[in-house]
Amino acid sequence: MVRPAIGPGANQRGAALVVSLILLLVMTLLGVVTLRNTSLEERMAANQRDRQMAFDAAEAALYAAEQDIENNVITLAGFDGDGSDGLYDEDADLNGDGDVDADDEAIWRHIDWAGTASGNSNKARTYTGFSGNVASAPAYVIRHEGTVEAAEDELNLGNYGEGTGAGETDLFEITVRATGGSESATVILQSTFGKRL
Repeated sequence: MVRPAIGPGANQRGAALVVSLILLLVMTLLGVVTLRNTSLEERMAANQRDRQMAFDAAEAALYAAEQDIENNVITLAGFDGDGSDGLYDEDADLNGDGDVDADDEAIWRHIDWAGTASGNSNKARTYTGFSGNVASAPAYVIRHEGTVEAAEDELNLGNYGEGTGAGETDLFEITVRATGGSESATVILQSTFGKRL
């Protein structure tokens, strides 16, 4: 003869199994969320590394452009509107609309940074001295912004008559574009550099 179960567990058939499955499901969901967060953090760190690499390359090219001006620019003859050599004057019509306006001030919009456009216009100079593992070599352009004269350096009253030019400083705007480990990480830096010619 079979006796019926008597006691507190008699009516709880399989309840422990259901509770265990629910706990297992909750733990699985927590694991998936944690894994997604870790993956997101890894992508964020990689993007930050790419951007920092691009910034480092841009800074190196900016310094190289400043040295280019300091060591190689002795006259303004090379600064013109055609941009075939990455040197531009202040009157360069970069967007080709026939006039020099505020849109031409945003020089980075009109430069063929990759050097793939046909013709010789709007080119940049490539800086190959950066040793980092970047997607493409940083490039820069130099635009002559004008000549300024400090009042305390004037050689005579009103600068009338002959002077030696000792008080004149030529200002150059340097624009650099660099990439990181991928082409999607791009940094553009600008600097103004002065030199007495």
